[in-house]
Amino acid sequence: MKVTLTVENSDGQLSHIEAEGPTYEEAKAQAKAQIEYATLLDPRRSLSGMGKLSVAVAIRVSMTSGAVMLLGAGCASPGQPAASLPSVASPTAEVQPDFVLCQGNEVPLEALKHPRLASELGAEAAPALQGRGVSAFDPVTWLIAQESSDRVMLMNKLAAPQDHGNGDVRDYMYIVISTQSMASEPGKPIWDVVESSTCTPTLDLGQLTAGAVTLDPASPPVPESDRLALLVTEFDCNSGQNAEGRVEVVKLTETESAVEIVLGVRPSGKQTASCQGNPATPFTVDLQRPLGTRTVMNAAVLPAREITAPESPPAVAK
Repeated sequence: MKVTLTVENSDGQLSHIEAEGPTYEEAKAQAKAQIEYATLLDPRRSLSGMGKLSVAVAIRVSMTSGAVMLLGAGCASPGQPAASLPSVASPTAEVQPDFVLCQGNEVPLEALKHPRLASELGAEAAPALQGRGVSAFDPVTWLIAQESSDRVMLMNKLAAPQDHGNGDVRDYMYIVISTQSMASEPGKPIWDVVESSTCTPTLDLGQLTAGAVTLDPASPPVPESDRLALLVTEFDCNSGQNAEGRVEVVKLTETESAVEIVLGVRPSGKQTASCQGNPATPFTVDLQRPLGTRTVMNAAVLPAREITAPESPPAVAK
């Protein structure tokens, strides 16, 4: 699989970065890593755009008994199709996934619950700690998220969450070190950092992806109302367009003290798209009864986080 990313310098000149990998995600990660490395050498560069492919992934979750859960409950804002509201489902509880996602990287939940330090890497993976660019992160005490003979992912819980605005709050720093790197040669694999960023663990929603969610400051929640006005910002590249008609309620759980919502965004279907960021999409969720004093939670992230209004109004496409 080959991908091409475009780098735009401050003088407007474009450079094209190509990378190959056994999968789309690995090829994209290698190309991004090249751009990030180039940015360290020349801060005038920035990521201008990249292609986006849709990949179907099975949802692996197990359910335990507890609160009432509704699947597909909710409705869209005017002009969007409303999801059907089924009858109250059988008692269930919070989702207990086997795996979570960190910027698209699959991480076993056990790796977060019962962390193993990078210093405990096995013999085949331990050389990753001596790889190119690794010393800049000093990740010996980071937890092992992925481990194989050619790929290691390490994560570090941040001292304080990074709030990127509009509901995008991140809890972890991570790096991916791989021998499937541009530094490797035939017969001479070289460990190299191919991806580094921040993330918060999210549910794997299959063909949908989780977005950033806030309350809509233009329509704040009212205790007497059984409707919630939200703003959903798609993370995937979409050429600066919103996700109108593609936001879905995956799960709605109502208890006496909280309303837990999992929202997903269907892919746009575009084969290529630029990545300048997307405006928020208004989306309304219907509740089974008035909100009252219950807390509204985004349950697409683990642990679930309270949904609040943004500090400054986000851009919303008209």
